[in-house]
Amino acid sequence: MHEPVFLVLLALHLLAATTWVGGVLFFVFAIVPAARAAPAAGIPTAVGRAFRPAAYVALATLIVTGPLLLLLQGFGPRTLVTADFWASAFGTTLAIKAALVALVLVLTIWHDAVLGPRAERTREPGATRIVGRAIGVLSVAILLAGLLLTQGL
Repeated sequence: MHEPVFLVLLALHLLAATTWVGGVLFFVFAIVPAARAAPAAGIPTAVGRAFRPAAYVALATLIVTGPLLLLLQGFGPRTLVTADFWASAFGTTLAIKAALVALVLVLTIWHDAVLGPRAERTREPGATRIVGRAIGVLSVAILLAGLLLTQGL
């Protein structure tokens, strides 16, 4: 294995995961309650716009570093096309994590491009909050799946 490259990619992956999951959870547990206390202040919109560039860089970093980390651990294209790999505990966990990542990406785009602007116009954040919470729960699940993968499960 190319250990220095692996360690740099792992550090970037962990920093990006911390940025993404920490930001999402901070939004759910701090920003949303603060917005309820001062609804006219526009707190979620302002914080969301400020955090969005960092969040998107974190997501892009995760999408790039994840497959590279797999490749450096010997899970190349030949391995990833075998049924035996996907039938293993590691392969199953990886498939679940990949599906959750895809779902979070879709929900994030929907949240930011459709629901958020609609909530700003109508002042009705209901669906935006629900999808935001779902993104938070799914992000934690992705984090836990990544932890399982580090243990070979």
